[in-house]
Amino acid sequence: MDPAVVATLISTPVSVLAAAASYAAGRIQGRAAYNGPVDAVRRQHQRDAYTGFLAAVNAYASQTTWNACFEEAHSAMGVDSFFEDGRDEVERYAVRVRAAVPIKPLYGAAAAVSLEGPDQVAVLANDVIQYADQVREEAKDGNRPGSAFRALLEGRQPDAGLPAHLRMTQAIDAFTAAARSHLNGTKPSHA
Repeated sequence: MDPAVVATLISTPVSVLAAAASYAAGRIQGRAAYNGPVDAVRRQHQRDAYTGFLAAVNAYASQTTWNACFEEAHSAMGVDSFFEDGRDEVERYAVRVRAAVPIKPLYGAAAAVSLEGPDQVAVLANDVIQYADQVREEAKDGNRPGSAFRALLEGRQPDAGLPAHLRMTQAIDAFTAAARSHLNGTKPSHA
């Protein structure tokens, strides 16, 4: 056989393999060039959703603390600072103040988190919403005998265990840690 034909037969499979490898590498690079910006945009949308949710729940949490509600009721009623006679009335008004704090902004912010995901972060956001609903229900329960507020005002632990507001703030902390971990690409620390 002619040496030129043998050289051509040997180099043809090598050329075909090199072309296939070059094609595959080009596809991988093209996919990475496309997915990189898409992933960055998705991450920014998640960050925005998480930030909006945290702003809404932290505002709700600060507006529904007993001290904030009590101070608002106290100043709205114009009761003297040494007011033991009117304390029960201020406490009843504070319960109504807490029940009146709007909760709807939390639902919208939680929906954005649910859409952006991932599932484990969305589940934690849902936990926060459930506890916020419980805070609202405790406030609607008001000063009735056996209510969580009455137990706290009497210096007792409520029958239902930890007050919903404390459980809500713990759930906010868990959500914050999971969201931070997801956005930074790290595993959550369990301290």
